[in-house]
Amino acid sequence: MKMNNLWKSLKDRAVLFSILLSLGLTFSLCLSYVDWQDVLNEGNTPTAQAFDTATPPAPAGGSSTQESSTFKKIVTAPVRLFARLFRRNDNNIAKTAAPVPRTADSAVATAIEREAASVFDQAVELHEKKQLDAAIAKLTAVVGMQPNNSEAYNLLGVCFDEKGQYREAQDEYKKAIQLEPINARFLNNLGYSYYLGSNDKQAIKWYQKALKLTPDDRRIMNNLGLAYGRRGDYVKAKDQFVKAVGEHGAHLNLGYIYSQQGRYQQAIDQFEIALKLQPNSLVTMTSLAQVYDRVGRARESAMLQDQYKKLTSNTQRVQTAEKQEKEEDR
Repeated sequence: MKMNNLWKSLKDRAVLFSILLSLGLTFSLCLSYVDWQDVLNEGNTPTAQAFDTATPPAPAGGSSTQESSTFKKIVTAPVRLFARLFRRNDNNIAKTAAPVPRTADSAVATAIEREAASVFDQAVELHEKKQLDAAIAKLTAVVGMQPNNSEAYNLLGVCFDEKGQYREAQDEYKKAIQLEPINARFLNNLGYSYYLGSNDKQAIKWYQKALKLTPDDRRIMNNLGLAYGRRGDYVKAKDQFVKAVGEHGAHLNLGYIYSQQGRYQQAIDQFEIALKLQPNSLVTMTSLAQVYDRVGRARESAMLQDQYKKLTSNTQRVQTAEKQEKEEDR
């Protein structure tokens, strides 16, 4: 009698396991019919920059040939913080999802964990390809299997932000924060979502919460400064910018904010101060020249553009000479 009951129990568990796998396969097949959309806004407004939090960017304000790229990524744009999007066998994981608690049926639990990890990896790849609807569908499946997966909720928020659905994004970030209340990335991302939705008061609130946890994170300081600046609190904005990107970068940031607000004379004042601090700064020259053009100061703009061309030409010659020397030394 005991053997019969044991056999029946094992059969019931096997049936349950088969049903779960079938549902997973059916869901995967259904996803192939999802209408994928690439609606990431790549306009002139500040945009998110994804990067590994293990390697924070250098402060802006240098005079290297990479300065223009640094300015775009660090100075002018608020950032959404990502951990390394984890995959299996990745030793550089910044933050992993909470595992599903083990049940009596460990085989079924393990199968669910593996399926969730696989679907999450697929969602990451879809997001990287900007196939946002498909990524959202996959992530919805993940949180269905793993309701405590904070990273899945966070990435859902990212996807909704990139679709311009800020309320939905904020709901997802809040779910992630409920699971990990002291995760500075999630707090920053919620603040960033409010910034995208033009709710600077809420953006500042959540950026400040994030900074309390990671007070030395210059990226969040920069975000906070941008939110202060858009609200018109330029003193607090500059204070954050100086801490985030230094004096030169702070004036570049303020010039950027004034320019976005149509306050071109104030923008010119800030860019001119920045140029005095670093006379060979290529990004400062181009920024100032653009504003000169907007206010009809064509001669001054042309002079800056000529100076820019000479500097870049000299830089290219130096780089070419260095490259030739390296090749000769081989």
